[in-house]
Amino acid sequence: MTDGGSEVTAMPEAGSDGAAAPVLGTRGTAWRPETRLYSDGVVIGADGTPVIVPPHSALERVPATGLLAPGGHLSGAAEATDAAVRREREWLGSADVPAAGSPWEDMARTALIDIRTLLHPDGAMVAAASPFWRYVWPRDAAFCVVALALCGLGDAALRVLRYVAAMQEPDGTWQARYLPDGSRRVPDDRGTQLDGIGWTLWAAWLLWHTEPARELAPVVPALTGAAAALDAAVDPASGLPRPSPDYWEKATADVTLGTAAPLLLGARAGARVLHGLGARDAARRCASVEARLGPGIERHFAGEGYPRRRGGGRDASVAFLLPPFAPAAPRPRAAWHRTLAALRLSNGGVRPGEEWPDTATAWTPQLSLFAMTAACLGELGPAARLLDWLDAHRTRLGALPEKVTADGRPAAVAPLALTGASALIALHALDGRPVPVPAAVPPT
Repeated sequence: MTDGGSEVTAMPEAGSDGAAAPVLGTRGTAWRPETRLYSDGVVIGADGTPVIVPPHSALERVPATGLLAPGGHLSGAAEATDAAVRREREWLGSADVPAAGSPWEDMARTALIDIRTLLHPDGAMVAAASPFWRYVWPRDAAFCVVALALCGLGDAALRVLRYVAAMQEPDGTWQARYLPDGSRRVPDDRGTQLDGIGWTLWAAWLLWHTEPARELAPVVPALTGAAAALDAAVDPASGLPRPSPDYWEKATADVTLGTAAPLLLGARAGARVLHGLGARDAARRCASVEARLGPGIERHFAGEGYPRRRGGGRDASVAFLLPPFAPAAPRPRAAWHRTLAALRLSNGGVRPGEEWPDTATAWTPQLSLFAMTAACLGELGPAARLLDWLDAHRTRLGALPEKVTADGRPAAVAPLALTGASALIALHALDGRPVPVPAAVPPT
């Protein structure tokens, strides 16, 4: 869900001793089959930021930590001192990691460790550690906030949320992605992506709902700004937002479900969290958007089975109309089943949508999204099968990659924070602990 428009130029590949080796990378990987793995995983750097473990190396991590194991040599990696190992294991021990005792326990623990390793000291939650992914996407960060909050790690979740809040544009929107240095600068001209409003409001609501006593005052100005931007984005006549790139990260003249559905989620979540935080005018603004956007989506998308765009093909974004994003409803649920079947690939994975040009490569963000929805719907069989597939396609170090090739090999960046977060949310639901869903009735 992160690199739809990325151009990945040559990047250095290091050997197991950290020395430079032949370059690794291609251009335009989102739009043609990907065959190469960019990393086995990540370790904690000496400065607290992630360091890539090169693919096909012999390097290992200290068990239950993101630290490089003694004996390995990797430039920039932190030393695994006794104190550092103890600190990392105490952090993991403080977490409520899902899937304990299940076949997915190691995947869950590794995904959480990887999210911690990708989290910069300043709160910048980068999508991955590789160049061109080493940025903060509000969308990916929001999923990580939710996963951290569900794992009982509210302090870390708030750090991520505060960083995203600090990046907000003056008009209340967010750009597609930001540098992780706190500068509020962007790496390219992708521009505004409206779905960031919805995802950020959802993350704030989930953290507040999970920990009502947590102090969210530092992010309230950003949330009220998001409410204003949300109101401005949705046309009162059509009940739809203006066109915007969505998780495909591609310019479009069409209104997509990938933008409209997250904004509906943001309206519902924003109405509740802002009401709870005392920002009543902003809460009413969100409730007003919900009242026109929900019917707008039904009028324009439901009759065609909730495609990506009107007149378009089936798309993974139909999942945004179901738990944990919205209350379960029969028509979106039926469309979700048809979409999952339509997007299946011969390697067992899924592609993002029927209109996605690469028909060979599976994308783990979308597959983990389907797993999350299945788990939250109580469809245990499909959820288990999807999670089994994810588990079987991890890298040597257990990282969840962004992509899987036609012949079943992990490819592109690993770990991808968004996939790890989605898997953790799914596993939380499978533990019998429902993931909170913002209700469909506005507060009075």
